[in-house]
Amino acid sequence: MRSPHRSLRPVAVRAPWTGGTPVSDRKRPETTWPARSPAQPPAAAVVLADGTVEAEDTSGRIAPSPAVHFLRAHPDLTDLVLACVRTEPGRTGFMWTDGAVRTLVRVWVDPFRDPRGRSMGRVLIEPCHPSPYGLTLRELDVLTLVVAGLTNNEIAERLVTSPRTVTTHVDRLLTKLQLSGRAAAAALALDQGLVRLPLPGGSTRFERLRLGRVATVAQGGAPVPSPVPSSPRPLRRRPLLLGAALPLTGPAADDGREMLLATRLALEEINDLGGIAGRRIELVTADFDVTVHESVRAAFTELVEQEVDALTSGYIGPQDVAHEIAADYGCPYLHAATLDSMVSRVAADPDRYGGIFQVCPSDTCYGPGFVRFLTRLRDSGQWRPESNRLMVVQGVWPLGNLGRSAMATAVERGGWTLQVISDIGMSDDAWQRTARQVRAAAPAAVLVGHYFMPGSLAFLRELLCDGPPILPYLLYTPSIPSFRHSLGALSEGLLWATVTGTYSDHLGQSFAARYRKMHGISPGRSHAGIAYDRARMIAGAWAQVDDPRDHRRVAKALRSTIHRGVNGSYYFADPGQAALAYPEMTPDPSIGQAHLVYQIQGSRQRILSPSPYADGQFQLPPWYARNAVTSLA
Repeated sequence: MRSPHRSLRPVAVRAPWTGGTPVSDRKRPETTWPARSPAQPPAAAVVLADGTVEAEDTSGRIAPSPAVHFLRAHPDLTDLVLACVRTEPGRTGFMWTDGAVRTLVRVWVDPFRDPRGRSMGRVLIEPCHPSPYGLTLRELDVLTLVVAGLTNNEIAERLVTSPRTVTTHVDRLLTKLQLSGRAAAAALALDQGLVRLPLPGGSTRFERLRLGRVATVAQGGAPVPSPVPSSPRPLRRRPLLLGAALPLTGPAADDGREMLLATRLALEEINDLGGIAGRRIELVTADFDVTVHESVRAAFTELVEQEVDALTSGYIGPQDVAHEIAADYGCPYLHAATLDSMVSRVAADPDRYGGIFQVCPSDTCYGPGFVRFLTRLRDSGQWRPESNRLMVVQGVWPLGNLGRSAMATAVERGGWTLQVISDIGMSDDAWQRTARQVRAAAPAAVLVGHYFMPGSLAFLRELLCDGPPILPYLLYTPSIPSFRHSLGALSEGLLWATVTGTYSDHLGQSFAARYRKMHGISPGRSHAGIAYDRARMIAGAWAQVDDPRDHRRVAKALRSTIHRGVNGSYYFADPGQAALAYPEMTPDPSIGQAHLVYQIQGSRQRILSPSPYADGQFQLPPWYARNAVTSLA
C-alpha cells in the first residue's frame, strides 16, 4: 500500500551544530524523517540567567560540546531554556526543531544554583533522527495538543485541517506508541519529553501545564501561577480497563475501525463526567483475524494477561474459543456474534458462562425474517416477482445457522420454493461463480448470508451486471459506509437486514452527530452503535457495584438492568443471556432490538420494517427494472 505522504528525497544541509542530523529539505512537516546512523550522542551545556551559554567545563582544557554552539546559533531555543530556568524548579523536557525544519532535537533542562547563588540551567540536547517512536512532525503536533486535552475537532481547528485527518493522526500515533488511549499517550509525552515547543497554535489551553508556562514566559508573557497541590495529595486510583478484541486488520478491518472509534467516543464521554466513581476507563485493544482460531486465541490471551476488567468483541467465526478463555478468566464478556449455539452453551452451564452476554439477537432470525418480509412485499403489491423461487447463498461460518428450520416453514406458508448453496469460500472468485449459478437459476430473490465486504461486493457486481431481475437481500454488510462507496450506483435500492442496527430516532441521530464531531466521519448503521452501547452497558454495571472487580456482581447488574442504547434495548433476563429480537422473540419493543430491514435510497439508509421504527417505503431498484426489461426482450 502506498504511503499517504509524498515520498521526498532527503536533501542534506549543513547544520550549525555539527552533531545534528539533517531532517530533510521539505515543505510538508508531516513527511516522515529519513533515518540516519549512527545516532549522535546527547551533548550538554549550561545557560545562565542572563542568557549566556557556557560549556560545563569552564577550565578551557576540554573543547565546548556541540550543544554550546547549537544554543548560541539558535536564540529562540535559548529563550525557551531560559524560561525553564526562570519558571520551573523541576526537570523539563520538550522537542524542538529549527525554523527550516532541518534538525530535530529533544531538550532536557535541569535548573540549579551555583555556589554564588546564581540561577542557571544544565541543558542536555539529544539529536533525534530517527524521531522517537518514528513519529512525524505533524504527529508530534497532534500529540502535543492531546496533552492539553483538546478534542479532535479542536485540534483540527488549531492545525487548520479536518477532524478526519486528525483522527487518522491520533490512530497512527497511538499505534506507534503501542498505547490504547489518549490519557496514556499524554502521560507518556510529558514523561519522555515529546511535547513540541513552541506549542502548535499558541499556548491557549496549556496555561496550567508546566510547558504552557514555559512557552508564555519565552514569549515575554506572565505565566499563570503554578497550582498549589492539596496536602496530603490523594492517591491516584487504578483505571478500569476495558479489553476489546478488534479486527483492525484482515477481512473485517472496516468493522474493527468502526468499533474502535465508537468505543473511544463512549469512553471519552464517560470519563469527561468523572468516570466510574472517579476512576477513568481506559481501552486496551488486541488485533486479530475473526476467521482464524489461533488469532482469536492469541488476542484474548493477550487481553487476559493485561488483567482487563471486562472483555468485548464483535462477531467471531470460532466464537467458542473466545467463550472458553473468557469463562476461564471470569470477567464479564460482551460480544456480538449472533450465534444461537453460543446462547445455548451459556444457558446450559450458567455457573461457567454466567459472565458472558450476547448483546444482539441470534442469526436464527435472519432466514425466516427474509421470507416473511418478501411475502409481505409481494402480497402488498409493492413487488411482483417473476417466479416463486427463493435462494440462500451462505459463506463458511462454522457456528452459524440463519434459522433454516423456521425459514422452511415460512417458505411453505408463503407459497415459495427454496434452494440453498452453502459453504462458499472467502475468495472473490468463489462468490462470482456463485453469482453466476444464481443468475442461471433466476430466483425471485436471494439471501446473501455472508458477513464480509469483499465477497459480497464480488457477488453483487457479477449478479447485477445483466440477466433476469433478481432481488438481492443482504445481511449486515451494507451497514458499513465504505460498502456503499465501493459498490457505487449498484448500491441504490439494495435491501439488507440486521438484528442489531442503529435506529433513526433521536438517540441514533444524536449518537451519529457526536461520532461525526469527534472523528470527522459518519458511523455505519450496526457495529458502531453496538460498540458504543457495549461500553455504556459495562460502565453502567460497574457504576452499580461497590467493586468493579467483583465480576459476579457486575454480571448480576447486567442481567437485572434494561439498557436503552442507540441500537435499541438490551435485556438479558433469558437463560442464554442474549438480547431479544423484536418482533420475533418479544412483542414489546421496549425490551428488545428491532430486526431491521433497510433499503439504500438516494445514498441514505431507510428503515422499511418493523413499525414503529420504519422511516421509508420500499422502492423498486433501478437496476431491477432495467434487468426486467432486458429479460423480456
